[in-house]
Amino acid sequence: MRFPKRIFSTLATISLTTSFGLLSANASTKVTTPMLGYRYDKQAANYQDLSSSDYYKDVWNNATASWKKAGFTWTKAATAKTTVSSYDGSSDMTLAGYNSVSYNKSTGEITSSKVRINRAVFEKYNYTKAERTNVAEHELGHALGIGHNNTDSVSVMNPANRYYTIQACDINGMKARYATTTTFDSVPNNPGEIITVTEYLHVQPKITNITTNYSSQSHSLILKGRAIGIEHLTLTYQGKKVRTVNVKSGQFKFAQQFKGYGDFKLMKGQQVLATIPSQQYATPKVKVTSAERTTKGIYYTLIGSRDATINIAQNGQVIKTIKNASATTKVFIPNAKIKNSTRGLTVTQRVTNKKNSQAVQLPPLKVNIKQVTNF
Repeated sequence: MRFPKRIFSTLATISLTTSFGLLSANASTKVTTPMLGYRYDKQAANYQDLSSSDYYKDVWNNATASWKKAGFTWTKAATAKTTVSSYDGSSDMTLAGYNSVSYNKSTGEITSSKVRINRAVFEKYNYTKAERTNVAEHELGHALGIGHNNTDSVSVMNPANRYYTIQACDINGMKARYATTTTFDSVPNNPGEIITVTEYLHVQPKITNITTNYSSQSHSLILKGRAIGIEHLTLTYQGKKVRTVNVKSGQFKFAQQFKGYGDFKLMKGQQVLATIPSQQYATPKVKVTSAERTTKGIYYTLIGSRDATINIAQNGQVIKTIKNASATTKVFIPNAKIKNSTRGLTVTQRVTNKKNSQAVQLPPLKVNIKQVTNF
């Protein structure tokens, strides 16, 4: 029996490649995970576990149990046209797993299915047992006939899934795939009608443990961190590419000279993996809560960073330095220092391993005038 036309017309075209995607708590998720062009006769199937270790046998037991709870019954058997196992995929560390399926293109009947998950990726990128089970669930989802949800979806069928188990959208997709009944035995298999396709699960690209330091000697930002599922990282500054580095042993380091206070971004291709705003590499601005001029000079009350070095300058020349400042600092500038002019006065501060703060313009004052600002 062939699939009804109204059902078969909606079968998804299988893609042999897929894009990377970041998982997000605010992800755009298809309510029904898409279905593929093949299925089993019933909402149940046998599988043969080829795993040699008890650890991965347990992973597959947990994954099949999750699908059984969701409504699809996987039953372990001594032999079956669907086999599951792990493999050493160290030659391609961008893949967490794959499912290779052969099926009759006229009927959609599965004739064989090879479901595999990548031990090398799991070990290198420290997948927990629960995360390895999520990957196994993903590949079993392909094996039963559902495809990828959106790249940023909360779905076991996210194309870069690591963190999600089976969701409602995936159950909806499975139910849609098996909403019709069919008897494949009534249509004999023709070897010329059998095609094989492969669905891949890519490793979730991720940046962790980012540290930022600023060198005042070289005027450089120094970025370090760990990278998962990434071979090359590109650094941009204010939207322009400034450097690309190789990730070695899961770690990266940039040292980049620059001017200004713009945003840096770490990117994989066109995908932004991390944004480093000025708040991360520069000292925050000083806040001026009060300024008062007398016949002797000017009194300032400043709120800044503890243990910072504060510089007050006039027309670019430093006239007062306070080292190891407290959170609230009182400063007196005598008239002799400013030559009786309160114009062109600015204040900056700097803490260790951070860039100087942006300058704050100090207000020009007349004698016996006090300005107070509440923050």
